[in-house]
Amino acid sequence: MILQGLRYTVVIAALILCATCVPALAQKPTQSQDQPDRIRGEIVKTEAASIFVKTGDGKLVRLRLNDELSVFNLTKASYADAYFGTYVGAVSVRLGDNIYSPIIRDSLSWLHRGFELRIIDQELRGIALGHQNWDLTPDSVMTHGWVDDQEGRVISIKYGPTEEEETDVDIPRDVPVMRMSLGDRKLIRPGARIFAGARKESSGDYRAVFILIGSDGVVPRL
Repeated sequence: MILQGLRYTVVIAALILCATCVPALAQKPTQSQDQPDRIRGEIVKTEAASIFVKTGDGKLVRLRLNDELSVFNLTKASYADAYFGTYVGAVSVRLGDNIYSPIIRDSLSWLHRGFELRIIDQELRGIALGHQNWDLTPDSVMTHGWVDDQEGRVISIKYGPTEEEETDVDIPRDVPVMRMSLGDRKLIRPGARIFAGARKESSGDYRAVFILIGSDGVVPRL
């Protein structure tokens, strides 16, 4: 199981690359040019080696599956599960140039509003460590790291050794909090809501590299 977890971690970490170090008040998230396309939607049909996903804009996308596919499960969690040292991931957007985090430190930090918060299992600790641009909204960013400080529902996600390498994110009460863990192909079934990374092949179909699947009514908000 440990070896399997390491394989998953290496695969996904290579896909969602970590960002470089930037000052707290001038964070410029990076964006890799070699990342897979991101596909969000609901599985409407499954075949032996592929699935069909209906995306939010109504398109039907075929994803081919192979033995190298990494599957992750998202289940319901609580904000109380995020405490000092917990490894987490969040998509957020900076609120503005004059809106700062309530967390006190030597330098001011911009405050971000979270769209989601993932509590990541210990065996996946270190996955996608860093801070980068994201495509959920035009200004959104993705941050992975460990909880370094908290003030109410604002958490500091730290991804490096210096004070500047952290993102302060407000997690409103209506924002979903999920637990991310290793999954398996049994979760791949019609009706499941997914977030997938896939590469387009010459045939026009996509080959899925990883899939995050929501369980128990969880809809991935990545």
